[in-house]
Amino acid sequence: MTTLTHPLPARFDLIVVGSGPNGTIVANEVYRRRTDVSILVVETGPEISANAGEHLIESPDKEARQAYERLMRLAKQIEYVQGSAADRQLTETLWSKEEVGIVPAAYLGNDMREFPGAAMAWNIGGMGVHWTAACPRPFGPEIPPAGDGDWDADLRTAQRLLRVDQTVFAANPFAHPVLDALRSALPAASADRSAQPMPIAGVPGPTGKVRRTGPRDIFPELFSDDDRARLVTGALCTTILHRDGVATGVVLRDVQSGQEVEIAAGAVVVAADALRTPQLLWASGIRPDALGVRLNEHASIDGGVVVDPVRIGATGMRIPEHPLDEPFIGAYWSPSNGADQPTQGQLMEQNSAETGHTIGMGWYVSTEIRPENRLEFSEHATDAVGLPRITARFSYSDRDLERIEFARGIQRAAANAVGDFDQEAAVLLPAGASLHYTGTVRMGAADDGTSVCDLRGAVWGFDNLFVAGNGVIPTALTCNATLTSASLSVRTARSVLA
Repeated sequence: MTTLTHPLPARFDLIVVGSGPNGTIVANEVYRRRTDVSILVVETGPEISANAGEHLIESPDKEARQAYERLMRLAKQIEYVQGSAADRQLTETLWSKEEVGIVPAAYLGNDMREFPGAAMAWNIGGMGVHWTAACPRPFGPEIPPAGDGDWDADLRTAQRLLRVDQTVFAANPFAHPVLDALRSALPAASADRSAQPMPIAGVPGPTGKVRRTGPRDIFPELFSDDDRARLVTGALCTTILHRDGVATGVVLRDVQSGQEVEIAAGAVVVAADALRTPQLLWASGIRPDALGVRLNEHASIDGGVVVDPVRIGATGMRIPEHPLDEPFIGAYWSPSNGADQPTQGQLMEQNSAETGHTIGMGWYVSTEIRPENRLEFSEHATDAVGLPRITARFSYSDRDLERIEFARGIQRAAANAVGDFDQEAAVLLPAGASLHYTGTVRMGAADDGTSVCDLRGAVWGFDNLFVAGNGVIPTALTCNATLTSASLSVRTARSVLA
């Protein structure tokens, strides 16, 4: 790793903006297949643990590790964001190690009144050091259109890179009775769409703690002294340089000194999240009609239930103790079943002195893709770091509200199968709280004004400028977005190589 205070080469074959899972997947795939390519990955934020790019659950910093474990036990991502930010307003320390890496998007001076749950990661590894690591697969209408390859093959590659595993909580004796109860309450058309263990990006450690995948696991050479792959930190990309449909390089600004440097590139990939990727394109004068338009997010309904061992036929079973610094003892997935049931359950099991043996009943509901839901970028006003100010426009349609009520019924049936569910305590989280927003640089089969990039991730009108990440996803998801976007990043890496 380096900063802009240390001289960098004047040119790299590939520059990737963003060090999260999608940026590191693209960079890793190019690195593995071309030994003659030089790669620069650009990150604005600092390292927030002793091993940069490693998931916080693995941090050798006990305080950071325990803070993550404590916050994740809340099983509400919006509370993780708020607890991490500790209600601090933006200060210069945003760029220092004292910060925890995630801040509400509104902290930077953006207008998020209609999307108040939105957050941004400002640290090496992006959201990839904070995430729960749930990796359910998209299904039916959720699967993006085919590009130049095999969707299933790219999905398998993404699962391998993320180390997706459905057996990480297999030692939990409650898994079988809980799943049997869920399957009885929520019958599915096929076994692969019935309740099952949640696919998790990670591997079980010897103590039972899950070693969750971070960007360091995806591309370890990036965090070493490998001259072929360089990571520059504390560098804000302010502009993508381009001329006549060719991206020629980037302008980077040192966040401490304000010094700016231009670096030439053979190709540029922007993987800066679903908010800042379109913001950077706009700031660079790259403004397709669809930029920021069709912002989508599944609605999130939060709830929980105390497990009744009699109800699930587990009387006398010993409840597992939490492994040290591990937030959960089990994780279950209730997959969507297409248009007839456009909902997904993410069910996280815990055992604590405060709440007892509980299962968080989080439910995601797909929402309509509408141009009214969008990000707007100011021509004149800037945010706290000098990029165009973002205003988010977001609301639920009547059809969305019907689906939300339908999902409440599914959630109620699942919860009552394992215990007594308090429906009044179940809440619809603020828009943006899932952190799974999509569509702001969406892909499409034709340059018809409804997409920003083609099915390879190449921005329309460019041969060597690509976008990656959740913002590229063009479909309405019920599932968590990471595995879907990671699969598309595998495809984009292939196109970068071409």
